[in-house]
Amino acid sequence: RDLPSDLTALPAPGRQVLSEGNNTEKERATLNVPPDFSVRSLDSNSSTGSGFVSLTEEQKVREMNKLQSMIKDFVKEVLHGVYLDVVLEDGSLMSCRCSLDNKLSLLSLQVRETVRHISMTDIQEICSGKELRNIKTTTPLDDLCATLVMSNDQCLSFKFKDVQAREHFATCMKVLRLALE
Repeated sequence: RDLPSDLTALPAPGRQVLSEGNNTEKERATLNVPPDFSVRSLDSNSSTGSGFVSLTEEQKVREMNKLQSMIKDFVKEVLHGVYLDVVLEDGSLMSCRCSLDNKLSLLSLQVRETVRHISMTDIQEICSGKELRNIKTTTPLDDLCATLVMSNDQCLSFKFKDVQAREHFATCMKVLRLALE
């Protein structure tokens, strides 16, 4: 594991103000979920038996425009860097700064001075909710976690404040990952 385990500071949802050593304050951005984002995963309560929803052409266009706008906002946030909670092997959480490069091909995770880079093409799968049952890991995960499964079989899990935030992150990351193929 490349992230040091001696850090236990956790960010609060939204924006967080940190006190620096010389009493200057610095804001830390966390992901903002659009208020009209709705969860449509297999484990959501709004899911019908089949998990498929039939849309008219007009609804498809509206949904596609909403998705494009959501991805655009997500990219803007992550290009600047957002703070997410990483789940460590023992289940504890560690705050890290997560950002993408301008080509959207390299994910960077930073904890203090330690930075780990993950190529987006090394991410084989992005799992959340009931999909996590398919992952063989000793790290304790729950319904608020989203996990990136790498091509070397290593996993990186993030924990979110609610299912909506988890699905927002997982959906955006899946779209960005698919765009690289």
